[in-house]
Amino acid sequence: MQQSNKAIEKNEIPIGCLIFDPSTSNIISKAHNKEVTAYDPTAHAEIICIRNACKKLKQKRLDRLCLLTYLEPCSMCKEVIKSARISKVYYLFKNNNPRRKTIHKISYIKITGNYENLIKKFFISKRIKN
Repeated sequence: MQQSNKAIEKNEIPIGCLIFDPSTSNIISKAHNKEVTAYDPTAHAEIICIRNACKKLKQKRLDRLCLLTYLEPCSMCKEVIKSARISKVYYLFKNNNPRRKTIHKISYIKITGNYENLIKKFFISKRIKN
């Protein structure tokens, strides 16, 4: 609730989030939405909370940790949650907002160049070392 109140004070959508260790109940990280104040469309409470937990633990994976948020995470946050490998997500309210599905059209265009080989070589070298 504190995180939601902080968001409201800053004219942000009142979403709060925390990441905790279920084995100890220790809170690792807390955050609230900061899209407006940070001028950042990725500054959702969940993403900020994940970033803070990763920095605090000095790791990019949050295996075995859980996330608690007020509203069901959006698709962007869900992808970050998956990437961080959080084990469970608890939320209080289902996100039934009809505006949730964007009507903004985006064109994706594949370009060619020498960079494909650079990326392929990088991942091949990682596989060989492991």
